[in-house]
Amino acid sequence: MRILGVSTAGAGHFNPMKPWLKRLAEQGHDVTVVGPPGLAAAAGGFDFRAGAAPDPESVAAIWQRVAESTMEVSRELVLRDLFGRLNSGAMIPAVRAAIDDLRPDLVLRDPAEYASALAAAEAGVPHARLGVSLSAEIAFFESTAAPVLEDWRPGLHREIVESPILTRFPASLDPSPFLAVVRYRVGEPLARDVSPRSVYATLGTVAPTMPPMRPWFEIVAKVLGALPVSAVFTVGHDLDPAQIAAAPNVRIETWADHADVLSRAAVILHHGGSGTVLDALAAGIPQVIVPLFADQGANAAAVVEAGVGTALPNSGGSAFHIPQGGEVERLQELIAETMASEAVRERASEVAEEMSLLPELDVSVLGIV
Repeated sequence: MRILGVSTAGAGHFNPMKPWLKRLAEQGHDVTVVGPPGLAAAAGGFDFRAGAAPDPESVAAIWQRVAESTMEVSRELVLRDLFGRLNSGAMIPAVRAAIDDLRPDLVLRDPAEYASALAAAEAGVPHARLGVSLSAEIAFFESTAAPVLEDWRPGLHREIVESPILTRFPASLDPSPFLAVVRYRVGEPLARDVSPRSVYATLGTVAPTMPPMRPWFEIVAKVLGALPVSAVFTVGHDLDPAQIAAAPNVRIETWADHADVLSRAAVILHHGGSGTVLDALAAGIPQVIVPLFADQGANAAAVVEAGVGTALPNSGGSAFHIPQGGEVERLQELIAETMASEAVRERASEVAEEMSLLPELDVSVLGIV
């Protein structure tokens, strides 16, 4: 088969697609990736075609409005105007050209990249979405972008909603509104050798690049340093670990082997990014989430509702979770409560077992080609 993968440049959007592309290539299928210029490095190893990036001034204007807006307004700006009108609009010529040249049998889509849905629908090519977030969140993405989509092609929103969605989220956390849902796992379940006082902390790869989020790194280090734990806190390549004050029980690293720290951690403290949530769920690790922006609040709410962790919600009402008074103390309490909770540990193990029973990622589970 000929497979075309199309994604935005965000790591949280392309990373869920990469295992599919890799497996399909290993099975002898022809795989090509199309994305904005910023995706080139992440798409290394695949045949890559770069589309256009949107006008930088228009993008900057949207982000300025986001910073000044409520959560509700900011999400509309990002989902409709940034992901839809600007980012996807700029990609339409490149995706149309790729489909015309390659005649793919299947288009795998980042659900926030809509040029791929438009071009696939125009050419009559089957397309499927990757579950980069909870299904309800993806439905919200798509309904918010619908005015743009319908301007491009009447009925496109319905065509997207009816396309299959491929997701690692288990049904217990993700009761999907979509009819065509393919749930799968990546690899074998992680072998766990838990150190009872071990904490793994990460705030993802995007937060370190955002000045408004920088105070959280000091807060997390301070919180962990005040607890009777042994912690590894990864801060990415955009921050200097030496610049973050930390107690002796907190090791701050640029990077750590994800599987290794997950296998030993009694609790994970993180930002609520979907990839981190899913890896923690699959490993059966109790979670403490500080959602910072985007869909992380929805992920945190799902984790709490499922009984597999706790969360420090954004009470400020703005698009970004800016530290509020009393949150240091509350975060310390949440970590201690979560580490002590047998109920959370048991529920986390149950969800991990549920995920382990899903079929492994493979073209055979698609049922659409």
